[in-house]
Amino acid sequence: MSTSTGGTLSLKLAAEFPEIAGLILLSPNIEINDNKAWMLNDPWGLQLAQAIAGTYRVISDTTALYKRYWNSRYLMTAPVELEQLLETTMKTSVFEKITSPVLMLYYYKNEKEQDPVVKVSAMKRMYSALGTPDSLKRELALPNTGNHVLGSPIKSKDVASVEKACIEFGERVLRLSPVTRQ
Repeated sequence: MSTSTGGTLSLKLAAEFPEIAGLILLSPNIEINDNKAWMLNDPWGLQLAQAIAGTYRVISDTTALYKRYWNSRYLMTAPVELEQLLETTMKTSVFEKITSPVLMLYYYKNEKEQDPVVKVSAMKRMYSALGTPDSLKRELALPNTGNHVLGSPIKSKDVASVEKACIEFGERVLRLSPVTRQ
């Protein structure tokens, strides 16, 4: 189970290790949702990013609870390295190698209200290119989460739908049995 760039890494691992039992991808980062992100990995990408945004990227959410779990300030070298990772690994040739069961969940309500961090269209292209048989993969847009971070009540407005979809996938596709608590 992974979120965002964790999904990037999960997909790469599943392509290399087909024995992975299954993937649950919450808003997997296949492509940054910024049509200028590709420039980060080109010559002078870091210099351009620093000229535009400065040495650090600062996240606007400054609540104590957010800061407890996420970095709110990071060097601009991070997006450059992230773009390099995405451009070199999130390719059809990688997706076709994946045969494990896959559940992909993402925030999408309409063209204006959708994941602002990663491209939904790129997620859908990845999903179509998977080598996983159709009977073992599920894709679900969650219109009420309102955020890229689907599985955390700190950001998501609909964690219940995420939990429901994950449990259903686990039981129906992965054939997991629920554990009863005593």
